[in-house]
Amino acid sequence: MTGICHLSSIALRKEPAHRSEMVSQLIYGEKYELIETVDADWIRVQCELDKYEGFMPKTQFHEFQFQNQPILFIGGLAIDEINNIIPKAAEIYLPETLVDVDEEDLLDVNHIHFTIDQIKENIFYHSTSLINTTYLWGGRTPMGMDCSGFTQIVFKACGIYLPRDSGNQQKLGESISLEESSLGDLAFFTNNKGAINHVGIVFGQQMIIHCSGLVRVDQLNMSGIVNLDTKLRTHSLHSIRRILV
Repeated sequence: MTGICHLSSIALRKEPAHRSEMVSQLIYGEKYELIETVDADWIRVQCELDKYEGFMPKTQFHEFQFQNQPILFIGGLAIDEINNIIPKAAEIYLPETLVDVDEEDLLDVNHIHFTIDQIKENIFYHSTSLINTTYLWGGRTPMGMDCSGFTQIVFKACGIYLPRDSGNQQKLGESISLEESSLGDLAFFTNNKGAINHVGIVFGQQMIIHCSGLVRVDQLNMSGIVNLDTKLRTHSLHSIRRILV
């Protein structure tokens, strides 16, 4: 059975319990498949966009019933007529239910095709519009997001769909050097065990925009990320991938 996120967002948890960690979120308008009913209170679902699975309360299930294709909300924040907060990259099936939203805040990805330069301009706009968004493990909204949630939502707002986690995002595109990198490339970083645990968007001129504590711009060099406030290296560079090819 197919469901739709009819709320601002729905937490997907690692285990069927409210105390369990949030591993991701469904955001407004996203479809998901019901995988199993765990008990009277919890179900396991899979997000259609990135195939990410998690547990959500059964009471938050809402069956998908639309026949039309959605458009994307690409503005900052909006509300609908029943007071849901609409986050960036939400999927909208009934635009008339949104309150005071301009046409330029809606993108029909099924009929509009951008050039690479236009996509880069959009990546710049959407990434900078999220500056100072707080870090939230598993988050994918302007109320809180993690590093790969940030890159996924920025690219989704440009009509490009990335996997949920940094390790899977790193498998996309082609490998390039730091010297070759430019706005819109993805940079990946490792922990002290060599596992990829961070991702950000190359900002041009050896800068990066990423979510670490909050969405911020820092320096990028061959060793990794240098925090512009503390001047300390915070992440070790693993690779840079060009997604826009």
